[in-house]
Amino acid sequence: MFDHSSIKEYFGFESHWFPNTNGANIHYLDEGDKKATPVLLIHGSAIGITAAANFYLTIPCLVEAGYRVIAPDMYGYGWTQDAPDTPPSRENQVQLIWDLMEHLGLPQTYLIGNSLGGMIAVSATLNSPEKVLGQIIIGTGGASWEFGSRRPANPTSRGDNTPYSRELVKKSMEHLVSNPGIIPGELLQFRIQMAEREGAYVRHILATQHREDSKKRLPFDKSKAQKCQVPTLFMYGKEDRVNPSEDALAGAEAFAHADMMLFGHCGHWTMIERADDFNFLMLNFLSGYDKNIVTPPIRSLKLKNS
Repeated sequence: MFDHSSIKEYFGFESHWFPNTNGANIHYLDEGDKKATPVLLIHGSAIGITAAANFYLTIPCLVEAGYRVIAPDMYGYGWTQDAPDTPPSRENQVQLIWDLMEHLGLPQTYLIGNSLGGMIAVSATLNSPEKVLGQIIIGTGGASWEFGSRRPANPTSRGDNTPYSRELVKKSMEHLVSNPGIIPGELLQFRIQMAEREGAYVRHILATQHREDSKKRLPFDKSKAQKCQVPTLFMYGKEDRVNPSEDALAGAEAFAHADMMLFGHCGHWTMIERADDFNFLMLNFLSGYDKNIVTPPIRSLKLKNS
């Protein structure tokens, strides 16, 4: 039987539930030492996606390094049971993060967001920076390069009623990477089963429509970013076909304290396609490099050491 317990079978993670006061029942992962520094992961928006399917290579790395990892299925996705009066808009997705943190008794956390999750993370950080220790943005943070780019954005999932097919799931996943050969067959199988759950594709279409609507209603706030003191690391793939890498540069230039890493031979899924490199830089950021972004260390300008 394929249900939320299948997460254990496929990925080795345990399910947790948070009955929110708005009537939603939020499904989330909570791995690692509960007293450790928290890192909250926000997944993207492709068909059949869940927190586990998006971050299955990130979570074990963080846990092994001693962090507490929290990864919810956002409204409209995974096993989270949505509230009737809470559509999957950007505002509500951000509120889900705050509600879950309050439920877990976490005043602050690091945020790592991929694609849709990157836009949610940026919105959360710009609205309540005091709650965010630092953020890593993968795939997009919502900023757009104003001066032209090598190629236009090319979304993987559309907001109309494209008929569901298993090939649609496969093509959607292949579109997110530079080399489709790296996609595990088990991951494709999991995503197909997620997409074929009762009502899942209707939820996907609705969530996609709200994602696109939120882009128009809540464009990237450059003026807020310029004043934001939260350390930020953008990690993008040079072959990203969803958002051109110039968008990462736009975000990195906007934030007061931001660095950017651009990976070659990599698409929209930096944390999967360049997992070892991503994990190395992620742990470096979390373990102190984030402070160097805000206050770079002063080095000697002497030509040789005495």
